[in-house]
Amino acid sequence: MHVARNRLQSWLSRIGLAAVLVLGVGLTSACDTAEERAENHYQTGLTLLEEGDVSRALVEFRNVFQLNAKHEGARLAYARTQRERGLVQDAYGHYLRLVEQYPDNLEGRRALAEMAVEARNWDEAERHVATALSLAPDDVLVQSIDNTVKYYNAVQDKNGEAQQAAIIKAQALVDQDDTLSSAREIVLDDLLRKEDWYAALDVIDEGLAVDPDNRRYYQMRMAVLQRVGDLDGIETQLRGLMERYPDERANYKQILVRFLMAQQKREETEAFLRADAAREGAQTVDQVQLVSFVEQVYGNEKALAEVEKQIAAGGPELVAFRALRAKLNFELGKRDAAIEEMEILIEGADRTAQIRSFEVDLARMLFRQNNAVGARALIEKVLAEDATQPDAVKLKANWLIDDDETGDAIVMLRAALNETPEDPVLMSLLARAYDREGNHELKTEMLALAVPASGQGVTESTRYASVLVADNKLVAAEGVLIDSLRVNPGDITLLGGLGEIYIKMGDWGRVDGVIDDLRRLDDPQAKVRATTLQAQKLAQQNKGEDLTAMLEGLTNDPVVGRNAEIALLRTKLAEEGPEVAQVYLEELLAETPEDPSLLFMKAGFLAGFGKVDEAEAIFEELLAESPKEPNIWIALYRLKAQSGDTEGAVTVLDKALVELPEDGNLLWAKAGQLERDGDIEGAIGIYETMYAQNSNSMIVANNLASLLSNYRTDEASLDRAYTVSRRLRDSDVAAFQDTFGWITFKRGDRETSLDYLRAAASGLPNDPTVQYHLAVNLAALARNQEALDQFRKVVELTDPDNPPAFADEVAAEIARLEAAAN
Repeated sequence: MHVARNRLQSWLSRIGLAAVLVLGVGLTSACDTAEERAENHYQTGLTLLEEGDVSRALVEFRNVFQLNAKHEGARLAYARTQRERGLVQDAYGHYLRLVEQYPDNLEGRRALAEMAVEARNWDEAERHVATALSLAPDDVLVQSIDNTVKYYNAVQDKNGEAQQAAIIKAQALVDQDDTLSSAREIVLDDLLRKEDWYAALDVIDEGLAVDPDNRRYYQMRMAVLQRVGDLDGIETQLRGLMERYPDERANYKQILVRFLMAQQKREETEAFLRADAAREGAQTVDQVQLVSFVEQVYGNEKALAEVEKQIAAGGPELVAFRALRAKLNFELGKRDAAIEEMEILIEGADRTAQIRSFEVDLARMLFRQNNAVGARALIEKVLAEDATQPDAVKLKANWLIDDDETGDAIVMLRAALNETPEDPVLMSLLARAYDREGNHELKTEMLALAVPASGQGVTESTRYASVLVADNKLVAAEGVLIDSLRVNPGDITLLGGLGEIYIKMGDWGRVDGVIDDLRRLDDPQAKVRATTLQAQKLAQQNKGEDLTAMLEGLTNDPVVGRNAEIALLRTKLAEEGPEVAQVYLEELLAETPEDPSLLFMKAGFLAGFGKVDEAEAIFEELLAESPKEPNIWIALYRLKAQSGDTEGAVTVLDKALVELPEDGNLLWAKAGQLERDGDIEGAIGIYETMYAQNSNSMIVANNLASLLSNYRTDEASLDRAYTVSRRLRDSDVAAFQDTFGWITFKRGDRETSLDYLRAAASGLPNDPTVQYHLAVNLAALARNQEALDQFRKVVELTDPDNPPAFADEVAAEIARLEAAAN
């Protein structure tokens, strides 16, 4: 330090003070402020945008953010550009940042409201449009978005008057400005709900005449064509979209293939894929799609033959087909050879993006070979070279989430999303990480963004819709599935989900419409789904006779016959009693006396009639034939336990675990047995094993966390319990609320824990342990009278012949609180 200071003093003395002052002035004038440099980058970005150089413009805007994170114009330009490019998630994030910094930015509020409407996120849409309306009440676009929100709220609330008012206003807005797609979609939605298909087609075509690039209109058009049975029209439109949007040709091609296969047009699909792979300008991905089709339809052997043809032909992409050959050989059981080929491709090769993708494929193989150490080492190697390699990030994020290291997973996934902002799998993984942390709001937001990013994919749409259904947002869930059906016409999963939503709504006409759609598909799986929905509908309508008649009519059906017989048996049991049901069961057994599923049910009936020995004999016979069937072991274990043969029940359970050592139901039963026997550490050990096998199970997480927090006192166990239980924080299941509330209390947050424990005590009013937890929390907050009343309630619920471990504490607390009151 002294050396540096002496040199500076010597330098100053040589050049003189005046010279230093002059030099300082020069440095100040030559070096612009950060704000000025940010502005220069912004202006350069705008110029590049005008010239059509979007990529370089975006780089300039990012430079602005480095220098001035609150630059309104750059943030707006960046968000607008990304939205125009279809990068909705990235655009949404920047618009959010914009309105956080500038709440009165009209364009930002308007864009966020529009995108929230597209994602069916009505709460967000309502929040942003309310601000936009206060800023610009006469803006017709804002009025249209506001009217859209009001319309869907009216539908959700079944407010016919408000719904009709919104429809009338929507038509008036379209008449005023025919470019208002949100208003036109209200008119369309009304026509679709009325099933006025041809009028809806006219409105869609009017919209396309004004806005020929509106993707939602094309989606709606396909859905309507599906309803009127114009399958040729759908195929023609999809082929037209492939040509209209060359950059998205692969996406529309995939939709066309799914559509053709849904029509059972296997040969036509294959011919199309072969012609497309052979066309001028075809790429490797087209040949790979052909191989994937052959694999799915004809199996791995034929797919491998296709790959061998490509390898024999040579070409610049030979290495890609060799990797594909290795993956197919792996699936065919030639695992060592497949791994060896992948290692040969990778060893000594230049460290390119393609080679890193091969390493990820190899890691997947190693995982499946139970070589987790080798697989993880490969993934870490890839990420060391490219920290945002999407497939490597996905694999690592999965195992981080499984290990409850959600913070690291979130940081890594967000970094990867910055590089590939429209990757729906990354978004879905982020949602999973937020779910594991118990952050329901962020989980839902990411699932919502994943839907448009996937092009309304079936998996993403179904996943988001299920969350909306759980939140009782049925209209929003309906909209998500309908949007996906427009892109994936005839998809059985989507139709089935839509039918279940209509059953929850009690909209029987629409349930019938979905059932008809499923039956028109002429697919065995669709037929089963349609039958299930029909049965659910009749059950919900309390039409027991109609349900019985329907099931009787299906018993000879080659597709659903046995399922219908079993469903009819259960219906008779519920409606007419066990004696009538048993008579019907004996009739079925007379036809197929060796049927294991019927024999299993017969044993259940015998057990119910108290014929324990006969039931046990049947279970033993079934196990002699099928020792790997966990349900039979569980049934025999319960039979022993309920008949009072505790020792025999434990023996059965131990034998079962020898046959099926990793079966979750058997392990669950064993943990419960150990807990009842007082072996808490043994039960914790089993739950830890189950959690390691499947850390996604809410019930396993709850039970593990509950035992850790109730029976251990060390800080490490409490921290572990909290980590495992975080996902329970938004649950409305009383047992989960009790677990998370008690852990929160023991961690010292007594005000927060009180809300959870009150809810749990309300949901489980006869559980003494749950009531005890609430009493302890009240006492800790010095709410003495409430605590006293609660402790007395615990005493009322306690069995004096079998007192819980906390009985003495309850008695002492009652004495203390009574003394304090006196």
